[in-house]
Amino acid sequence: MGDYDKGLELLRLLGGVENPAVLELFDAVEAMDYGKEAVAYVYGGVYQRPGLSLAQRQVVTVAALEALGYAEAQLRFHRDAVANVGGDLEQDDETTRRLKRVAVYTAKGGVAPELTDVLREARDAGELREAVEAILHLAVYVGFPAALNALGVARTLTGDEHRERA
Repeated sequence: MGDYDKGLELLRLLGGVENPAVLELFDAVEAMDYGKEAVAYVYGGVYQRPGLSLAQRQVVTVAALEALGYAEAQLRFHRDAVANVGGDLEQDDETTRRLKRVAVYTAKGGVAPELTDVLREARDAGELREAVEAILHLAVYVGFPAALNALGVARTLTGDEHRERA
């Protein structure tokens, strides 16, 4: 999944620079092959999925990184990226507030009881698909286990938890 050229183009847009620092980092440690795969997957794949705008993806990324509390360089990058894609971190509509809460609770391991509440709110507002997409997006920032935990919570709200597997 993913396209390096699309990913690089998006990474340049988000960072507002021609030569993204993350690629310089991979190159400096002689891991450019991994860097290209990462850019293809994250920015040429995950970011290209439907369901959230680029601005929404940046807002949830910032909320999750703030909750993690240890990724200052990445947090600065994504805060700037919000503006570079026309977003606003101060936007305060219900959907944005809900997505930020999904991001925070996913970043905290995807098991907080508050996640159930906010996902239920999203479902009732007809926005569960967007909340799930935020969780999928965040897997690359907060870790696959946390995202899987959060998806497990979302599953309980879809009515599909008892569907038999083929």
